[in-house]
Amino acid sequence: MQALASRCSRAQPFTSSRPVVARLQSGAIARRVARPSQSFVTKSAVADAGAVDVEQYEDELDVPITGGAALAPAGDKVRLRIRMRSYEVKLLEDCIAQIQTVADATGAAFKGPVMLPTKKRVYCVLRSPHVNKDAREHFEIRTHHRLVDLKNLSAETVSMMMQWVPPSGVEVECSIA
Repeated sequence: MQALASRCSRAQPFTSSRPVVARLQSGAIARRVARPSQSFVTKSAVADAGAVDVEQYEDELDVPITGGAALAPAGDKVRLRIRMRSYEVKLLEDCIAQIQTVADATGAAFKGPVMLPTKKRVYCVLRSPHVNKDAREHFEIRTHHRLVDLKNLSAETVSMMMQWVPPSGVEVECSIA
């Protein structure tokens, strides 16, 4: 059984394209490989360090510590960026008109629409189910994209945009920057 265990080998992952056989090392060889510059921290050293009080540094930074949460910009720098996608241009134009009326009613500055590039996906299909590979049909799906920015936001603008329901067939992404 020991002879079988001594011949056991395992392949090391991510070494090369050819499988490389790595032999299990004995304890004496493993001790020689260890680097003398390695240092290990004991549990008592960690316990002596104590907990760091983060709030004492908050005054020095002049920034509230939020636990890693991103803070939104304040004042006129806040903008609501709305990106829309649809297969039909008419639906996008209707959405832009609805957003324009919300912006006019609440006093928000309306920028856009920015016409982003249209993505075209082409599908090639054989006409015949069995033979005649030369006879093919091409189908395409065009996805139209539009971008709209709203600036000088108020609470009323944000609440009206949250209540707004876009028509079916339009995907809407909103981000505050």
